[in-house]
Amino acid sequence: MISYKSNEPLTLVSLLKALGHEPISINGDEFHYASVFGKRTNNKIVLTVNQQFESWFDSSLGRGGNLMDFARTYWPHLSPERIEEKLRDIQTQYVKKDRPLRKRKATKIPDYRVARTRPLGYNNEVTDFLMESGLWDLADLNIREVYYYVTDQKGKRKDFCAAGWMNENGGWEVRAQNYTGCIGTKGMTFISVSGSVLAIFPEYVDYLKRRNDKHLHYASVLVLNHPDFLSAALKRASHFEKVLLYIDETRNGYQSATEAFTQKLPHTEVIPI
Repeated sequence: MISYKSNEPLTLVSLLKALGHEPISINGDEFHYASVFGKRTNNKIVLTVNQQFESWFDSSLGRGGNLMDFARTYWPHLSPERIEEKLRDIQTQYVKKDRPLRKRKATKIPDYRVARTRPLGYNNEVTDFLMESGLWDLADLNIREVYYYVTDQKGKRKDFCAAGWMNENGGWEVRAQNYTGCIGTKGMTFISVSGSVLAIFPEYVDYLKRRNDKHLHYASVLVLNHPDFLSAALKRASHFEKVLLYIDETRNGYQSATEAFTQKLPHTEVIPI
């Protein structure tokens, strides 16, 4: 969410409403919309917004992300400065509906950027985190040290480093002692091995812990990274002859995963983790 130091946050749902888009259905934290970036599709769900995670995914584009990713996609020809100006204007109108907005100096939208990545072993903080989490010995070459930063409105840069892996949309899923998130566009992570067997995991760490299972020797792997990609994973899995669903339904967002997959894809084998 983006607040610009106001008491009312600008969310994806409120932004879409200000742009003239209303959801065609709501299921818990998920708001479903018809086409937003293209021609309207007669109430066919194309865009899904997860209010809890403040993320979106558009099936027609095959990608999603956070509010800033949405704004860049919605206004592809505008400069970053012009996009920020439009969001501030929308935020101002959004707040005025409920109460007068006191004049405040606009703040720059936090925009984290990846500076570089390196193999594990260079940053002691990342190494200690992986060792304390029991992941150091499990990590494969896809796990790297991700160096990222944010620049405030005064031009002051703050740097961070975490362990992370790349998703198929080019974003980096990062994990550190006190932070879990995605730098860049959110997405799933796919390892192509087989065209007939697909193994699905909630997190890349889950895959690392089970990658020596005999089931996985000849299976492609799809890591969701975020529970809001369950519906996209279900569509992807429909193209495979056999699906191995590694799942822990006690985790937030995955409570109905088993039911959804076994009902729509009877060839799914559920493997608890």
